[in-house]
Formats: sequence, structure tokens, C-alpha cells
Amino acid sequence: MTAVEPGRGRPGWVLRAAIAVVGLAVTAVLHLEGVTLAPLALYVALVGVSAAIPASAAVALLIAYPPVALVFVGGHPLRPGVLALVVLLHLLHVLCAYAALIPVRSRLHLSALRRPALRFLAVQAGVLLLAAVVLLLPDGRTSAVVEVIGLLCAVGLVAGAVVLLRRGG
Repeated sequence: MTAVEPGRGRPGWVLRAAIAVVGLAVTAVLHLEGVTLAPLALYVALVGVSAAIPASAAVALLIAYPPVALVFVGGHPLRPGVLALVVLLHLLHVLCAYAALIPVRSRLHLSALRRPALRFLAVQAGVLLLAAVVLLLPDGRTSAVVEVIGLLCAVGLVAGAVVLLRRGG
């Protein structure tokens, strides 16, 4: 390990600026998805409050607002805008969590964010892989055989979890 010099790094407000940038990107996606101007203005206000005070309840609204807005717009649940929002909202969540912990006047070393960034990428890879699997599933009614196989798989997962929990306890 190398020693880190205390004066180096980025200012703590960089995370808050990143919250604002990602929040405005979410606003742009919402606009492209057909959300009207009044809800977008309210969302921009939430972005401002969340960037200024990342440890507030506004962050919960910041993350919950876009899915609700998209429900009112309607459309296919796995369209590109929705998938983009999954990534952007997860990024907002992570940025707000770290910004809430790191004081504005502190110094942030980007190397300290390497592991959280890798975890973020791993989660997003899993989510997008699951979305791809869902897209491959046929539309319409599922046959009884597939439903029984799915039920057996779910029972197997529960049984496996019980066995693993018994070993640990």
C-alpha cells in the first residue's frame, strides 16, 4: 500500500455536484419518456435539495419519484428509458449515501471509491442480465410445465437457504 498525502484528492463537494449531474440526467430521461413539464420542475427541485442535503428525506423522494412518474406515462416495462433509469437511480442512491457521510470541506480520494464502483458495476451487470432474460421470455400465457418447473426451483432455493442457515447457526 502506498501512503496517501492529506492535501491531495478532490473536494468533498464533488459528490454533491455528481448528484446534481446524475439527477439532471434522470430528468432528461424522464423528459424523453414523455413526463410533462410540471412534474419535471418538481423533480429538478428535488435534485437541488438532495444535492445540498444528501442526508435528508428528499433523497428517498428523488429515487422513488421517477418510477411513479413512468407509471403514469405508461409503456413497455423494459424499454431503454426504464433500463437507463435503473442504472441512474442506483448511481444516485450510491452517490447520496457517500455524500451524506463525507463532509463538504473534506478531501475525497477517488481511489477510495474503487471498491464501491466495482460493486456498483457488479450489481448493474446482474440486473441488466436479468432484464435480458426477461426480454427473452415469451409473451402470453405460460404453460403448466414451465410453471411447475419454476415452482420446484423456488422450493429448491428455499430448501437450500434453510440448509445453509442451519449450518451457520
